[in-house]
Order: sequence, then structure tokens, then C-alpha cells
Amino acid sequence: MQKLVVAGIGTALITPVVMSAETIVDPTAHYEAVISAALVISEGDLLSFGFNVFDPNKILGTDNPNLGGADSIEAADRISSISLPTTFYVGDEEGLWLHRVKLRAAWMGLNREINYSILDVPAVEEWPNDYSDDSVLAGYAEYALGYNFAPRWHVYGGTGVHLMYYQNVFDANSPLISEVEKVGLDTYANTDTFAWVVEPQIDFNYTYEYPLAEFQFNSQYHYFYGQNFGGSGGQYRATPESWTISNSVQLKHHLPTFFEHKQNILWRFRRIDLGGDLRQPLGATHYNEYSVGWIIDTSRYSSLIYNVGLGININYGSSLNGGSIVFFYNE
Repeated sequence: MQKLVVAGIGTALITPVVMSAETIVDPTAHYEAVISAALVISEGDLLSFGFNVFDPNKILGTDNPNLGGADSIEAADRISSISLPTTFYVGDEEGLWLHRVKLRAAWMGLNREINYSILDVPAVEEWPNDYSDDSVLAGYAEYALGYNFAPRWHVYGGTGVHLMYYQNVFDANSPLISEVEKVGLDTYANTDTFAWVVEPQIDFNYTYEYPLAEFQFNSQYHYFYGQNFGGSGGQYRATPESWTISNSVQLKHHLPTFFEHKQNILWRFRRIDLGGDLRQPLGATHYNEYSVGWIIDTSRYSSLIYNVGLGININYGSSLNGGSIVFFYNE
């Protein structure tokens, strides 16, 4: 099975004849894990999640489990996500104060196959597989006030709010759910719930423009705290709480214009440190990302989408490690 914890198999003995995934009878822990996973997967500043996932080890001729492998590729293949972010700046970028507004709509889907044959328990290893589909629909709004405290330096302080709707569809082929319900245990199967998450943050940004390139350093400190409410799972009080520290360096190398459109080659290295509930779904206390791609300016067509591009991202050290092709958007 994949390494992503919210998609893993536990071995908690529920009754003398029922062995199951641990979170099936702990809706609170499951909600916290899935909500945390949705936070990091939908936030492009924390995790670049692309398509056509591949194992860099096969290209480099190495066997580094932090770089990729069959488990991480399987985990990524079981996750689908769409994130549509946009950012507005109000004020003079050369002045002392600058207002920043971020908006984002996102969706994450996670499907799991619960395979009981891997459990060395005669009473359950012959059970047919169960299938569980989690989905999270989310909206995000953020306001931050920026201050130009030194040449080329900005600091932003603000707060964002996430509103989420979670739903599970559980296809029970085994006796697991009926046994769980028979003994009166709680379960997240076929439940739904809403959640809010607040995200206070402080970001530092340094930008230096060379004749042929733009260099940028960014350091972000974010804290997340939320709670679920309503729906059929509203009685299970989940309170996801976590923090992240992200540091990145980025270089945009300017290319000759293409039909009067500015274009760049982007190089980026990013390290993300994690705390709280985010450590479980990503299976790490920190991880690195390496990105390279081509970006073309589209600002003449839209004030909301000012550039797009295509590139390659390599995740190193998390449960979603490996390489993927990524679509760049408003970089």
C-alpha cells in the first residue's frame, strides 16, 4: 500500500474477528488527517502536485527511497487535485506599504483500496477488498499587509481562512463496516462534514532584478488551526492543527520575447518544515522540492492570469516523493 498515512492500513484489533484500518473507527483522526492533506496539496507554496508522476531513480540509475519509488508513485496516483489561485496587489510596489489579497478554489480526491490479504490474520485475510473515496472541496481567502522595510525587501503579515466540505463514499465488500456498526463503534464511512481553518502567517520576500534574470528569496511562517462542524460527521470534533516553515530560492532567466510575449526559464529550490497534523499525511518532518520550467507572460490577455508554463518538479523526502510534470500558473 502507499505510504500516505490517510491511505494506509492499520492493524488495530477491534473485535476478536475484525481487523481494520485504524482510522475507520476513529473519525476524528481521519478528518484531521484528510483536512491537513487537503491544506498542503491545494497550497502551491507548500507542495507542487502535478501529473504523469515518475520515479527519478529510474532516470538517474539510483535506488534512493527519499527520491521516489513504487509506493510514492502509487500514493500520488490515488490523489487527484485541482487548485485555482489568484493574487491581487493594491498599492505601489516601490512604496512603503502594499496590500495583498489571495483567493483560491480547490478540490482534492483521494481513493483507497483496503486490502485485507496483507494482514496475517486468518479471520480476515480472505475478505474481499473495500474501497473508500474521500473528497474535499475548499475555498480560501487571505488578506496580508506588506511593508517595504529595506531596498528590495518586503514583509507581509496577515491571516487566511479556509472553508471546506468533506465527503466519504465507502464501497463495503467485506463484513468490516457491518461488524463495526454491530458493536456500536464510530466510523467515518459514508459521512460528510464541513470545516473551517484559520491560517495566520508572516512572509519575507527579497527580489533582485538583474539585466538577464530575476532572483528571489522567500521565507514563510504559517500556522493552521481549525475545526469541523455540521453534516453527518459533525459530532466527531476534529481540530486539525499544524505549522509550516518554507524557505525557497528562485531564479527566472529571461529569454528573448516570443511573439512579443515575455518568457522565462524558472529554477527553484524549496525546503518545507512541518509540524503538528501535517507530519502524518506527508510522512515527514521536512522535505525538499526542486523545480525547473518554462513560463510565458499572459498579462495582456488577463489581469488574473499573468503567466502560465510547464515544467518538472521533484519532491524529495515526503510520502509523495518522486517527479512529476507540473503546470505553472501565476508564478
